[in-house]
Amino acid sequence: MPACRYLIDVNLPKYFSFFHSPDFEFVIDINAKWPDRDIWQYACEHELVIVTKDSDFYHRCLLDKRPAKVIHLKLGNLLLKDLHAFFHNNWEQITIHLQDARMIIATPDGIEVFAY
Repeated sequence: MPACRYLIDVNLPKYFSFFHSPDFEFVIDINAKWPDRDIWQYACEHELVIVTKDSDFYHRCLLDKRPAKVIHLKLGNLLLKDLHAFFHNNWEQITIHLQDARMIIATPDGIEVFAY
């Protein structure tokens, strides 16, 4: 599988060392006022995986037949250092499932994969 690229939703920090890579784009850099449907469309058109804490993308992913993939982070309100630690400790495990998944839900207790 080719390397994935990611679209980071506005509800996640942009200035976060984990995201310092050309593999990450930020909704806030494109249009911070976009509604979810525009974010979804952009992700589909550019083959980006949406990374979000927004549950609306969870519902859209279950109902929409379009190819956008979603990593839904159900982590609650973490301190920035705890969020960074979560990514550092779990990102590889999360992304290893992207080839066969349409959505991945990541919680402090584990990862749930929704396949096609």
